[in-house]
Amino acid sequence: MAKKNSSKAARFSDRAARLEALGKVAGGFERWRPATEVLTKVRSVPTVFPQVDVATRVGGWPIERMTLLHGPSNEGKTAFAIGLGMSFLRGDHFYGHVDAERTTDEEWLRKLMGDDVEHPGFVARRPDTFEETVEAVREFAKAIASARDSGDLPEDTSGILVVDSLRKLVPQDMLKRLEEEAVKKGVDGLGGRAAMLKAAMNAAWFDELIPLLHRTGTGLVIISRESENANKEPWEPDWKLTGGRAQFYDSSLVARVTRGWAKDTKDGPVVGERHRVRIYKTKVGGKEGRYTDAFFHTSNGTVSSFGFDRARDVFEMAEECGAVRSAGGRYSTEDGEQLGHGKAAALRSVREDPKTLSYLEEEARRRFEPEEGIVDGSGD
Repeated sequence: MAKKNSSKAARFSDRAARLEALGKVAGGFERWRPATEVLTKVRSVPTVFPQVDVATRVGGWPIERMTLLHGPSNEGKTAFAIGLGMSFLRGDHFYGHVDAERTTDEEWLRKLMGDDVEHPGFVARRPDTFEETVEAVREFAKAIASARDSGDLPEDTSGILVVDSLRKLVPQDMLKRLEEEAVKKGVDGLGGRAAMLKAAMNAAWFDELIPLLHRTGTGLVIISRESENANKEPWEPDWKLTGGRAQFYDSSLVARVTRGWAKDTKDGPVVGERHRVRIYKTKVGGKEGRYTDAFFHTSNGTVSSFGFDRARDVFEMAEECGAVRSAGGRYSTEDGEQLGHGKAAALRSVREDPKTLSYLEEEARRRFEPEEGIVDGSGD
């Protein structure tokens, strides 16, 4: 017996032989594949927000997963989500907008999106119930995957869904019970249990969503509301999410959108808004610390057209990485091209010259290029 065991040990004394044996056994697993075929890199679509693409560390907004946006009311959540959707359209992907809030109108969309609002891949729904939304999301994702598999769409075609907002999705059964009991039990109609029921249904939906999004190569952005965290501990923020904890735990990326003001000079007039996108949870890339901040700007129409102010986004990013320099109030590119005296003049030069804007954006993105991630699509 000892001699036999010694003979077996000798067969695997060489590491190459051991690895070959492991490979043969693993190749016989019916329900398993090599890890590198399953645990693939994060795929993303570049966006019109260059600073955000750097902050995610995957070169764009991730797909095949659920992401969460929240923040105070009227500070840029929906505008940011629309910008993400517009980015997918510019890469000739799909953008589906679920307007549960019923506040997104065509005129505002045209101001933000321009001609992209007519893109054939842009679709929308205004559902009456939670169940309608679940079915619409399922249809959107599966239809794209089916068309791709049958060769009716390019293999790299993806789509992004925006649900605005999760709070407004009320289950059909709950609506009926609310109508029946509202008079007897007050506005809630369910004695305070409505929020708990909605949170439980959201959690069950997310359990279906996670594999669905991955299998179909689509992405979902959920917009959630905040409420005051009145009984917070000293280390907790002043806000808390509504809609249950599952939306946070099941999201691969969570960002909070807040608003400041954009000015060309410290004491100058407000020319737009400066929105901060703070990524404080990510399963797609790293963070600089507890969180990573990125910014995007919108114009109020004073110094540029109303809507996304990409020139200001690029200019700010180019300043940070040294692609734009200033001396004595005069701004220039790193290679010596004069942009103007004062920030307002320099920004005007960048806005009026698409070549300069493109050069600065390419240079800034190159210097902040993420180490990992697969870029899928185009953010031009």
